Amino acid sequence: MKIAKTARRLALTLAVAAATLMPGASMSQDQTKLKVGVLPYLDYQLFYVAHEKGFDHELGYDLSFTTFPLEPNETRALVRGDIDIGQGAIGSLVSQLPARPDLRVFLSGAQYKGFAFVIRKDSDMKTYDELFKELGQHEAARDAVIAQMVGKSLLTTESSYRATIAGLMAEGGKAYSDLDVQNFAEASQAATAFIRGTGDIYLGAVAQTIRLVEQMGDYEILIQNQEMGSPGLWYSNSYVTQAYLDAHRAQLIDIAAIWHRTVRYVTEHPDDAYPIILKYLNPQTGGNLTVDELKNQIPRTTYFPTTEETKNLVYNDKSPMSWKRLVEYQFAQAQALGTDLSKVTGDQFIVQDEIFSEFLANEKLQTYVNAPF
Repeated sequence: MKIAKTARRLALTLAVAAATLMPGASMSQDQTKLKVGVLPYLDYQLFYVAHEKGFDHELGYDLSFTTFPLEPNETRALVRGDIDIGQGAIGSLVSQLPARPDLRVFLSGAQYKGFAFVIRKDSDMKTYDELFKELGQHEAARDAVIAQMVGKSLLTTESSYRATIAGLMAEGGKAYSDLDVQNFAEASQAATAFIRGTGDIYLGAVAQTIRLVEQMGDYEILIQNQEMGSPGLWYSNSYVTQAYLDAHRAQLIDIAAIWHRTVRYVTEHPDDAYPIILKYLNPQTGGNLTVDELKNQIPRTTYFPTTEETKNLVYNDKSPMSWKRLVEYQFAQAQALGTDLSKVTGDQFIVQDEIFSEFLANEKLQTYVNAPF
């Protein structure tokens, strides 16, 4: 048994070695150097892990990094050629399309899962989970939740969550004005008022939500994230220009493989991967996040889907996590606010589905992703 296991491991290792010798992915000293943009959020730190563990070198690349505060700063650097690949949220990139209709999203990364409407356990409202068990259908359960919310008092910070609230109500054919929204300057103030008995529903910061639901025990989640439909989806992605895509398509398929090998490593070896993430994240944010605190965030609020999960959730048109739902929603919202998107379509903007399909079809890259660490 031990000999057979060793033989299988050796065979897989040799297969990966062969994969890394494919054209354009040489293990020679002349590795392809790629400059990657990084934003100061957890979502965008995994390529640091890839570089420190040598996953980029395994496919013949040498990643380097430049940090930016926001997507617009990063996009300007991308257009100038200061970086090759940017990382950013689809929702934030859509607003840049009127000026840069040539931006192309080629890789789906993390999903932010911090949107959660909270109620008291003794509320007369049924949760999405309860309604889904009764009705057996996502849209029906979501719409039933929204119908219950009409006339209820919602405590929140409107500056942060107005669009999310309006989007959710619209999914069920209702309006923002159908709620009694009570606005607070800070999420902590809204949570304190909610704890003291004010209002029927709370929507606010992740830290306050965790405090209510997990630490206090008298509260539960009414509806959250993808249960809300498109307004609850938020993906962090990697992007390039159309010119770069045309010139380096095979390279970007390799980058997708490096990402998915890294996600697998982070999932299987968090105690090794998380300190690498924090080594770079904490200086960017000025924070002092610990490994234990990071374990409380992944995958609760920041979710890195594996290859199989990405296939079944992100690229499944019937999934409530489908990227198409998010892009259609973001385009509609942007146009409603007067953003001119006449120069680009959603299918032009998003090419990650094509890149992912080509990645899946490449047996050498699949072997590389699944090779022993």
